[in-house]
Amino acid sequence: MQKIILIPVLLFISLTGFTQLNLSLFVNATPPGTLSEWGNRKEVLTYLVNYRSSGASLQVKIKTEIKLNDGTVAATTDLVNARVIALADGNNLFSATEVLALETILFNGKYKTTFHATGKLPSDNYQLCVTLVNPVDFTPIGEQRCRNFYLAALQLPITVMPANEMVLPQEKAQSAIIFRWTPVLPRPSVPVVYHIQVFQVLPGQKPMQAFRSNLPVLNKAVTGTTQYIWQPQLSMLPFLQTTDSSSNNADGLMFIWTIQATDAAGNPLSDGNINSDGRSEPSVFYIRHSGENSSLQTKKGNKY
Repeated sequence: MQKIILIPVLLFISLTGFTQLNLSLFVNATPPGTLSEWGNRKEVLTYLVNYRSSGASLQVKIKTEIKLNDGTVAATTDLVNARVIALADGNNLFSATEVLALETILFNGKYKTTFHATGKLPSDNYQLCVTLVNPVDFTPIGEQRCRNFYLAALQLPITVMPANEMVLPQEKAQSAIIFRWTPVLPRPSVPVVYHIQVFQVLPGQKPMQAFRSNLPVLNKAVTGTTQYIWQPQLSMLPFLQTTDSSSNNADGLMFIWTIQATDAAGNPLSDGNINSDGRSEPSVFYIRHSGENSSLQTKKGNKY
């Protein structure tokens, strides 16, 4: 009976004597907010498995967990559907594509809602933990490795000029209107493309109706700058001469404008929370005859 018990013990000692795992995990302390971008940048996440054995390759699955500092699990690997990996003798290097395979990551609660809406997790401090497990019963193989990282919330563009409800004199506006906005902060690792859109508010429309239904009179994408000069040729537009006091264009033309921030592929940069389309709050401005006052002024009382 003692011999029977001794056989698996000796077998285990024999295997462990010829098998060695050295595990190293590196995670960028401030990685990109969009999780899918991790796989495109090798410097974001590296998991090194040094496997030494005189026997055959070792089959494993990679279990990854994303936790908060209080231990709350935001996401974990669906081990049933995770890929089986055969470790070769020597160094086995894995990037985020294998370690954070988003197609087999299960997000929990509000983190699921936010990820599906924005491709991000909410701004917070997180811990990423990686463990090799047996592909049959998911028991751990080797020690778990964890690293902390922080996801910063993006501050999306804010319209600056023309300020909300500003009135521009026709004499200046018909030749050039300067648009300015704040940049996306913190500065993303990818170039930001700013899409400036201007919509004319037609008589009888509310500004948000024009924003949602009208075609833009200006739709321009710029990269690497937070300013654009528009030459609108307003003398060609028909509503500038209106004097109908019942119209919301009685003082000239009304416009609503916004800025949308995207990457080079056109994917919106979201703030990881409610705003998933990377768009600023819209602002309204007017263009009118200078009349008795030719300086820039603010027209009060407009309601969206």
